[in-house]
Amino acid sequence: MRLPRICILGLITVATAALGCHCPSGCCLPATPHVACNLDATVAEPGPPDLMRLTPDCSIEPCNLEPLPAPTEIYQLLTASEVQCRAATNANTPNMIELEEHWASVIIECDSKYVQRNMCLLRDLLELRATDLRNKAAGQALEAFYQLAGLEARRHYLDMAIDETAQSLYRAENLHKADLTAPVDRGEIAEQLSKLEDQRQQLDYLRLQLTGQLQKLIGCPVSEQNFFWPQVDWAPDMNPLDADAELAMALPQRYDLRAIGMMWCNLEKSTLRVARGVLNVADGAVGSVEPTEGWIHKLRCIRCSDHEVDVRCKQLQLFYNDTEQLATAEIKGGVYQVVLQQQRVALARRAVEERRASLYELTSKRDPDDVPVFELSRAKTRMYTAESDLIEQVVGLKVAIAKLHQAECTLAPECGFVPHLCKEGCCTGACTRCQARTCCPGELPCKCEKCRK
Repeated sequence: MRLPRICILGLITVATAALGCHCPSGCCLPATPHVACNLDATVAEPGPPDLMRLTPDCSIEPCNLEPLPAPTEIYQLLTASEVQCRAATNANTPNMIELEEHWASVIIECDSKYVQRNMCLLRDLLELRATDLRNKAAGQALEAFYQLAGLEARRHYLDMAIDETAQSLYRAENLHKADLTAPVDRGEIAEQLSKLEDQRQQLDYLRLQLTGQLQKLIGCPVSEQNFFWPQVDWAPDMNPLDADAELAMALPQRYDLRAIGMMWCNLEKSTLRVARGVLNVADGAVGSVEPTEGWIHKLRCIRCSDHEVDVRCKQLQLFYNDTEQLATAEIKGGVYQVVLQQQRVALARRAVEERRASLYELTSKRDPDDVPVFELSRAKTRMYTAESDLIEQVVGLKVAIAKLHQAECTLAPECGFVPHLCKEGCCTGACTRCQARTCCPGELPCKCEKCRK
């Protein structure tokens, strides 16, 4: 007697389950590491540690302190345009995305029209993402470049302040040895000198950090033996900016808005998978619900499957509006940061002018009025501090301008990286046609009527 085919399939299923892997490791969960909180009890120490006694005096006994790496007389010359375009070109992630675009092009050439439609849209989104990352890399490199340039310039005035303070301390020590009363406090001068030397050590360390960051960004081997010399046009840009004009120019160039807008304009039922990926950027929960694969599930939901397009259209619109507001805040914030830095540069210049005039007045009066040398030294130190602050404010202005240009998405195009898109400009997708109306409270599930033209 022959068994029906359904019985044979059932027997095969039962036999496969019986003879398959019995998962011996699935009977219990492994224990996780844990240490009980059984700490020893104690009382607080009566006073702080005497670190002066514990720390060796390096002026008497050898400490063998290792100095930080320092540059020699030979530097590697860098300009702002070289930094900007080298960083945009050598950015690693955009180059990987370009390979992803190539693979999408291969699939477009050989697969069905359904797959081609998705891949063309995805390839354009990848192109926008790669250009956006190149633009950000250029902005980061310019910021590090100007900070390094400011560090090298400020170090010059810091060294002069250290020399001037050291001479004042030497004079005060000589007066003390001669049992003469000095017009200044030796301890105060020594403390000031210690702080200045500590600033120099911090600048040396910051130079190493910025150099390594630039080496990575522009594609040079990372080495603490090679140092850059930034060639900078130090003239500050004090031209006024119009926030509304900058915004009107920048918004159409924003890569994030172009990507969301292109997805909204080209959304169809066949490109829902790409739309879910775009929405997932907003939040991991958005775009996470997708229909279950299989013909049984498709038959059961055949009347409801078209509704996902309406949902994704509304989500993309909300995502675009939110991103536009964030972009507006970023661009206008960048404009106002430039305006603020222009005002700070003007104030810092005024301070330098006052310090120079004060020093000139003291120097011209020294012989007839017998101005004390310590007062003259303090005036020089104050002038060096004002000069250093002016450099810092000019660097802050140049960094603010670079960040504004990054927010306006103009750095990558200046280096020749302009996205070439085939789906941008076409706005004939489902979102531009009939859409379901927004549901009102108490109307769940929605019964959306089709629009009538």
